[in-house]
Amino acid sequence: MILASHQPYFFPYLGYFSLISAADRFIFFDTSQFSHKSWMTRNRILKPNLNEFQFINVGVQPTSFPTMLPECKLNPDQKWKNKLIAQLEHYKKKAAYYDETITILKKLILSDVDSLVDFNVRTTKAIANQLKIDTSIMQFSEFVHETEKASGGGYWGINMCKTLGLDTYINAPDGEAFYPKKEYEKAGIKLGFIQHKLNPYFQNNRSFMPGLSIIDVLMFNGVEKTSEMVHDYTIKWVNE
Repeated sequence: MILASHQPYFFPYLGYFSLISAADRFIFFDTSQFSHKSWMTRNRILKPNLNEFQFINVGVQPTSFPTMLPECKLNPDQKWKNKLIAQLEHYKKKAAYYDETITILKKLILSDVDSLVDFNVRTTKAIANQLKIDTSIMQFSEFVHETEKASGGGYWGINMCKTLGLDTYINAPDGEAFYPKKEYEKAGIKLGFIQHKLNPYFQNNRSFMPGLSIIDVLMFNGVEKTSEMVHDYTIKWVNE
């Protein structure tokens, strides 16, 4: 069985969902150090002119440094939620699947959640379900005390596989340089990196802008087509 893991991101890009889809079991690595200006708290969508991007942000209460991810609480007022929904309104006249997408997103954005981890995990799981991803999903905090502490970031896959009794681990392509391939081989764990097929799609603009939030993909493609796009990938195995 294939295991994958990743920090819980805020409405992540298409490839994040491909990673979830490629695994039999996916772990939200929810015990790491919090980074304020990161994909944990923000992502990108198109501006109203459709030719530039703008950031969308989750409302996080002020925190000191360093802060661990589980300690991050959301701002309880509605201002950031209302702003986020307002930032999506320009898609109404320009994206074919605005109505379908905003119906899904409003329920998620307006849900009663008080922590950053819970918000990112719940929204990602809900969208994955819409995209017909049937991967078993867990949070690392559920079994962190049963798992040996890793000596470096690239070793967590080995330790999680050992704890869960799995023999194959995959991760995002940009992490390949950080994983000790020989150590995975010594541990008897097959290691691979997903190769997303992130093909351009119609954005009603002059030049396609890649790497935006899954929100943008859904707005222009709808759930059914986005599901097809998510499931279009290969895996590069590095220690077969």
